[in-house]
Amino acid sequence: MAFAPALALLLVTQSVPTDAARALEDAGRYREAEPILRRAVGDAGRRPSDALADAAERLADNLAKQAEPLYRRAFEIRLARHGAAHPAVARSLSQLAGLAADAGRLDEAEALSARALAILTAAGPDARLDLTRAQGNRAGILAAIGRGEDAYALYREAAATLQRLGPGAEAEFAVALNNLGSHLVRMAGATSVQAGFRRSFTLRQAVLSPPPPIGAPATGGSERVDAMLRRRLLFDAAMALRMALGVRVKLFGEMHPDTANSLNGLAAAERALGRRDAAEGLYRRAFSIKLAMLPAGDRDRVIGAWSLASVIVEDGARAGEARALYRTAAAEALAAQGRHADYDRAASAELRSFAPIFTGQVRTAWTLANAR
Repeated sequence: MAFAPALALLLVTQSVPTDAARALEDAGRYREAEPILRRAVGDAGRRPSDALADAAERLADNLAKQAEPLYRRAFEIRLARHGAAHPAVARSLSQLAGLAADAGRLDEAEALSARALAILTAAGPDARLDLTRAQGNRAGILAAIGRGEDAYALYREAAATLQRLGPGAEAEFAVALNNLGSHLVRMAGATSVQAGFRRSFTLRQAVLSPPPPIGAPATGGSERVDAMLRRRLLFDAAMALRMALGVRVKLFGEMHPDTANSLNGLAAAERALGRRDAAEGLYRRAFSIKLAMLPAGDRDRVIGAWSLASVIVEDGARAGEARALYRTAAAEALAAQGRHADYDRAASAELRSFAPIFTGQVRTAWTLANAR
């Protein structure tokens, strides 16, 4: 149902502003709703408050819904003005690839990201920063379609390039290191890797050292991730994540959400290496930052409570503390569903990703029940 302009004006002037914005959004008129939401953010003031958090979240969701058509328009303009081989066109292709991946269109995302990377690779030194961003974007897509070894190579290449670019690229270098470390943790949890990967990986001396020349890689087949390879993957993951943490503390300080994300990633690597106490300390530091800096329902804050609960619950004597954290994570995960106007694919994917929170909560409650 579309609203006539007069009705839209009546809604704006006679309703609660955010209700008027929702009515326009429900009609697909996101651009008309946007200024209403911007005013709501202004009315909420600058000091941290629930009203400001809610208004900012609504505005962010509105802008996200406008993103794909605007990105496509930008792509069409750049293509017409500069031709298919221009770095600006590649930037649009990479952005569209990310949106396609978020929507679950992975084949489309892979093809778009490949085009972007090819253009930027041919563009030369002036496009190196855009190239590293496109490499990180494509690596995430490749990981999602099961090409973890190819994703690793791209994450590593992007990080090495950003390291060479020096101080002006430090913030992006930290992102690349965090992506690399988190990906290595996921690879360590796999049962197999592509044949030939073990040799190229274990012959390296450090996380960003050049890989040694070992001849043509094996084609086809797989090999098992045994205990030795798993530990090497995790040691390199921890090294990359510590480097990212150091850069972020230097740039942003201790109390910053990006610092907390690096702490969480490093905690996951430490935990996988069997260093549970070290992991718990890192998770606690991360969660305290997220509680102080992020609004309730923020995904990173939910993950912070969930991660800490999952490591505490391993100590049966502290099941009560774990249960409280699981309950916090579960309540905020459900509150986050309010961001979605409809129970669409995005809402479903988000809720499914939080399934371990609810199973952990039930298991912990059952442990406590049996102890009484």
